[in-house]
Amino acid sequence: MLAVKLFGSGTACYYDRPMDGFPNHQSYLVLCYLLLNRQHKQNRERLASVFWGNYSTNVSRKYLRNALWKLRSVFQSVGAELEDYLQINDDSVAFQYSSPYRLDVESFETLLANSRNLQGREINPDQALQLKQAVDLYDGDLLEGVDEEWVLYERERLSLMHLNALSKLMMYHTSHQSFTNGLEYGERILAFDNTRENVHREMMLLYWLSGEPQMALVQYHHCEQILSEQIGVEPAEETKNLYQQMLHHHFEPSKEIFIQKNSYESPTNLSSGTVTEYAIQEIHHLQHVIEETNAELHRLEELLKQAKTNCE
Repeated sequence: MLAVKLFGSGTACYYDRPMDGFPNHQSYLVLCYLLLNRQHKQNRERLASVFWGNYSTNVSRKYLRNALWKLRSVFQSVGAELEDYLQINDDSVAFQYSSPYRLDVESFETLLANSRNLQGREINPDQALQLKQAVDLYDGDLLEGVDEEWVLYERERLSLMHLNALSKLMMYHTSHQSFTNGLEYGERILAFDNTRENVHREMMLLYWLSGEPQMALVQYHHCEQILSEQIGVEPAEETKNLYQQMLHHHFEPSKEIFIQKNSYESPTNLSSGTVTEYAIQEIHHLQHVIEETNAELHRLEELLKQAKTNCE
């Protein structure tokens, strides 16, 4: 069986025989590209341009032929046949599924599929287990150390899927009052992106609900320092207000109230007064969302500026 791991630095082997140097040779990167785009045949000319676009068509196609030849040699050295995994003809190259293989990225995406359109509070225990299995596969960003443009795009896509899965697990455990597990997933999110203010705020709530109010205050100061140092902004008013309530011991939510806070369902069969109160609460909530969205846009703008500066 061909087993390829693309998360982290990447490895590839055929049964127990490793493919030496993976993925740091151009021929291996061609294989990685085909695996990541395994649903579609790749036109040879376009595939060649992805890797050797600075050359003429004839030269880039020649380099592609050489890369496929080297890939065939590597497969033969570990006792495999390249044609078992790649369908190669004059016009196209494609990954084929006829021979047994294992690809961590494919397993990751499959495990996430059943809860793709669900919020964390909506998933069942089986779906939560699948999400856990998926995030455990993600032990590093896609092909770390490889800076090809096509890798950067896929890396960002998979990273967002990973963070979304962690967020769902955080909400799932919160809704089941498993606050310690919720905090663990919050820490894992911040390990990948510590500027996510909403996660800091959720963790403040989780610490408070789990009986650790001092840690909730520590989390706020941690958030405040990160936002100031990394993107030059203050926490949103919602976060500041939460901190002040906790600091002065005016924050006394029940666990049930916190669970409902994550719900997007509208109330039904309520009195006109209750509906009015609900509408006012929703307006305030939307104002908070707009405020935080603006802060997030500012954060992204600062990150783009930093990226441009690094490129220059």
